Amino acid sequence: MKLNDFPYGKAPLLILVLAVVSGLLHGCLQLKRRADKPDLVFAIFAANHEEAYREVLPEFEREHGVKVQLQRVNSGALQSRLQSALLTGAEVPDMVELLEGSMGYFTRGPLEDVGFVDLTDRLHAEGWYACMVESRFTLWSSRGRTFALPHDVHPVTLCYRRDLVESLGIDVTTLKTWDDFVAMGRRITADLDGDGNPDRYALDLSAQGGDALLQLVLQRGGGLFDANGAVAFDSEIVADTIAWYVHQVEGEDRIAYDAGWGQGLTKAMMDGLVLFYLCPDWRTKLFEMDIPQLEGKLGLIPFPTWTEGGCRTSTWGGTGLAITRRCERPELAWELAKFLYLRSEDLASRFRATNILPPLKDSWDLAAFDEPRPYWGGQAIGALYAELAAETPSAYASPFLGLAKSKMGEAYLNALDHYRRNGDAGLDEAIRSELKRTADYVRRVAARNVFLNVAKADGTEGERP
Repeated sequence: MKLNDFPYGKAPLLILVLAVVSGLLHGCLQLKRRADKPDLVFAIFAANHEEAYREVLPEFEREHGVKVQLQRVNSGALQSRLQSALLTGAEVPDMVELLEGSMGYFTRGPLEDVGFVDLTDRLHAEGWYACMVESRFTLWSSRGRTFALPHDVHPVTLCYRRDLVESLGIDVTTLKTWDDFVAMGRRITADLDGDGNPDRYALDLSAQGGDALLQLVLQRGGGLFDANGAVAFDSEIVADTIAWYVHQVEGEDRIAYDAGWGQGLTKAMMDGLVLFYLCPDWRTKLFEMDIPQLEGKLGLIPFPTWTEGGCRTSTWGGTGLAITRRCERPELAWELAKFLYLRSEDLASRFRATNILPPLKDSWDLAAFDEPRPYWGGQAIGALYAELAAETPSAYASPFLGLAKSKMGEAYLNALDHYRRNGDAGLDEAIRSELKRTADYVRRVAARNVFLNVAKADGTEGERP
């Protein structure tokens, strides 16, 4: 047919031709998108994790004939946007890595509404639960069900300026208990230039409490919540730890200084202003990268214990891998999770790159964990962290974790203010009163959640609205 023969004229014919061509192009693009669509989308937040995963993913893709897409996003955005997407039915990744403390955010409602695949039964059926550090599962569990695979253990040691400590005649092997440590700290905390301000402190502790206080509470056997999910930070353990902490950061006998982070921390370490630092495994890599001038001058020791023969470590931080319930290929996602988290040969190289101890116990027998590290004066830091891993205390997930941290911190700060104004007079009573007040507040807020059967410590059903 000629152009002039079209009964409706040239313009309608051109429109028809354009419509047909655009339709064909659109169809081709859709087919191409389907061909390029990955079989799994995995959202992560850590740059070092992305680097490690990209190195090994091609092998997994070849073995399974699939394509995996990594997406690195901000951790805060990942949590908030993911929860919104799960609730509204929007598109979500197949797999996600989550930060410690975030699981409670996703488990506020009934278990059947949790947006992640329940991994509990397969972890037990395949024997992984017994092969890993048991305490790490509590970060990723709610009401006895586990929704993420733990990436790490993060036991905590004391990092110290080996050269300065030895020059002061301190034998770190004698620092068995915190009483021993405090006695040493009071000997060496000193004003060296006579200006009225100490120029050397024994220990880096935040004056605000925060993570440092919580680590010591966990080491002592306390916590924000108990295994049943009940609020537990108004215990005698927490009260005694706060009283101890207050005496180390304030007053004439203080042994601690708040070195902070970043440049302030670097200068404190370089100048020898503080000799000992709370040091989870991941922090050792930060020191290696940020303060190369201290190579050979640092060492690590276990925490002093609160009682003879007690726990020698704590825990700080954590990451877990969850599979969303929208994932169309959950079995493939589970295979990828095991490939990335549970292959010993990869965990060895990953430890060398990050110093992060994996929770798979068999991996600790690999040579990488016994290698002397020049930066640490030849110390095999992997062997030390692996030795402490079994003692790592449990930290429990809760939808009210952030609130509990804030309210325990409030009780601590009020106790610190009391000590500044009144000294020891009435301090113990003030601490216990503040802890009860703030813990009761968290209990009242928690009781409003009709979906959570929060149990009391004695196993009976908790307060319900």
